[in-house]
Amino acid sequence: MVKQQHITHAQELRLQAVHCKQHNQSWSASKIGKHIGCNRMFVSRWLTRHQQTGDINDKPRSGRPQIADAAAENYILMAARLPECTNAADIAAKTQQALGLKLSGSTVTRLLKRKGLQHLTAKVVPMLTVKQKLARVKFAKAALRRERCSWRRVMITDSKYFRLHAMGKPAGRWCTPATREVVARPKHSVAAHVYMGVAFHGATSLKFVTGTHKQVSKYTDPKSKRPYRGLAQQEYTDVLHDHFIPEGNKLFKNAGQWADKWQMQQDNAPAHKTPTNMAYIAANVPGGHFLAWPPNSPDLSPIENLWSWMDIKLHKLDKCKNIEELKERLEQVRQSIPPTLLHNMFDGMKARMERVIELNGDYIGK
Repeated sequence: MVKQQHITHAQELRLQAVHCKQHNQSWSASKIGKHIGCNRMFVSRWLTRHQQTGDINDKPRSGRPQIADAAAENYILMAARLPECTNAADIAAKTQQALGLKLSGSTVTRLLKRKGLQHLTAKVVPMLTVKQKLARVKFAKAALRRERCSWRRVMITDSKYFRLHAMGKPAGRWCTPATREVVARPKHSVAAHVYMGVAFHGATSLKFVTGTHKQVSKYTDPKSKRPYRGLAQQEYTDVLHDHFIPEGNKLFKNAGQWADKWQMQQDNAPAHKTPTNMAYIAANVPGGHFLAWPPNSPDLSPIENLWSWMDIKLHKLDKCKNIEELKERLEQVRQSIPPTLLHNMFDGMKARMERVIELNGDYIGK
């Protein structure tokens, strides 16, 4: 059985240039190049080579010859998409089994990188039910029905835990086993539980609440007779009264826009949506609450992007030694938020709403 000869795209262009010249002797190199889609120098070089040697193949190279031909490369790219091929060694074994071509894992890795591929883990996204998807579409349509600049008069609030010690997987390093870095990590990392409100015109200061290291709730759970371990309804009322509403009024007043019409948007955390707190927002926020936030939808909120931005900036600073230093650094990062970042976040909300409708309520990414 004769093995089929595969030609590369470059060889195919060379053949086309030679054929054009043979059938159109009067054509110049520039005209042939325009006809086949390449530049004049390429055509001129290979026409000259063909006239001198009658050949259009590459000259032998001084380095090690390439092991994988075009057919093998195509098979490797196909194997990389198979669920059973999770790494370069698996792809190399699959290629050897199918084509009889023995490749190392490093050869496969180089080929895949040359083709623009990266070895990435699956992205974990919220699992949305049909009911949640419908709620997301309903929310997006309701938001789009508001006037064009409605999101510019909204302050979005949220909370996040920032940890003193990074709890994720340490970054990889090229090293020998003897020089491998050792990272000490506590069993329970010290954390700061922080609330913040953001609007087109700026961000509120940070409010540290229960859940922050050594910060005990002043409110008692009537069932256990002990202080609440998390944020209680009463504490969130305090956050609204002492923090979000006065600072929101200040933000919009200083901006000279929406001071008497601004609205507040929050998620569905239990302490947020109690009748007491919803009534408090309706009575004290000039424009009341914006819309009921759909469940399981962090991808719709631009403040999630801002939290990620702050987390990256925080870990670029010197490591914090204690919770007080962590609080200071967080406020330092908060003050460095560029206005353009907030402007892009809020002006991009229309596109987010349109995207979730287009996907019938499915996850849109951040």
